[in-house]
Amino acid sequence: MKNQKPSEDPVADNLQIHVRTFQPSTTQAQALETLTDSMAEVLDDRQLRHIKNAVLLREETQTTYLDHGLAVPHGRTSALDSMQVTVGISPEGVLWPDDSRNAHLIVMLGVPAAMVTGYLTTMQNCCGGIKRPLGPNGEWTGDEASLLASLQQALQ
Repeated sequence: MKNQKPSEDPVADNLQIHVRTFQPSTTQAQALETLTDSMAEVLDDRQLRHIKNAVLLREETQTTYLDHGLAVPHGRTSALDSMQVTVGISPEGVLWPDDSRNAHLIVMLGVPAAMVTGYLTTMQNCCGGIKRPLGPNGEWTGDEASLLASLQQALQ
């Protein structure tokens, strides 16, 4: 495993938050694939497959669209030793099929299976830190630099 830290710390010290901007008409499946692939700099192919499968299983079980243009797809897997975070921005919105609403901001979390509930606090901190760039109707109103700064602060 590349650049991993033991699971005592839910977020790796060397965490690299990748931000991707999606093209118009990006589907949910394409967005999740792109976000998973963006973790390839720090994870191996086996870990990427496990994250993707865990996220898709979670999405099939219950939608991860929260509200106001925010979706937080996440999944737990034994292939990880530390939490991984990647972010997608879609000014036009990615249709979240189960809710028939558009996600303008998508935060994907890969979570170690050993973190049964500890990741929920980190997820809550992330969501609180990133809702600010969303307007009253969930539209994207921020920029990548401010998004990264707010996420870094939320994850400390």
